[in-house]
Amino acid sequence: MPRIVAVVLANDPGSGFVESKYLSDVGGIRLIDRSLADVSVWPVDEVIVVLGPEAEAIAATLGSWDATIVIDPEWEEGSAASLRVGLDVAMRGPVADFVVIAFADQPGVSAHDVSALLEAAEGVTAVVPKYRYRRGFPIVLARESWEHLLGLEGDVDLLGLLESHPDGVGEVWFDHLEVPRIQHPEDVAGR
Repeated sequence: MPRIVAVVLANDPGSGFVESKYLSDVGGIRLIDRSLADVSVWPVDEVIVVLGPEAEAIAATLGSWDATIVIDPEWEEGSAASLRVGLDVAMRGPVADFVVIAFADQPGVSAHDVSALLEAAEGVTAVVPKYRYRRGFPIVLARESWEHLLGLEGDVDLLGLLESHPDGVGEVWFDHLEVPRIQHPEDVAGR
């Protein structure tokens, strides 16, 4: 059985939030806890949460999740910094075969979708979901791709990077739209 690690990135400060967006109330639960509740039922062996802006405040309020919490002090450098931190921690732990890269501001990603991505992961370096006609997250990365990503800097468009290097990239089609990310306070309404 392959060993799978979820790397959940909480590195985007969003805009217009009074406090950290990850502490926003989403359906009666803090955003970070709501996302981790989703991840807790995914078919993964370990969860690594990479905190960026307002990390200490978020860490102090987290529920009791079975997750490794890591603070990225260089999150302002760009998205590559938090990705590097998550992959580095995954590489230092028990040997893992795949990571599922997800966003903590994207609650509602189902275990079914993650399972479908992982089923397609054998023999490829990455698997990307395609929600109707658009690629999205989470993304599954095979271990052989991790070292290449550790050298990235600044803001990284991981989807664009995989699109520009399509060899070994698989795709799983879903007949539903991608769960939207929460980037502004108005994105919380109705969730």
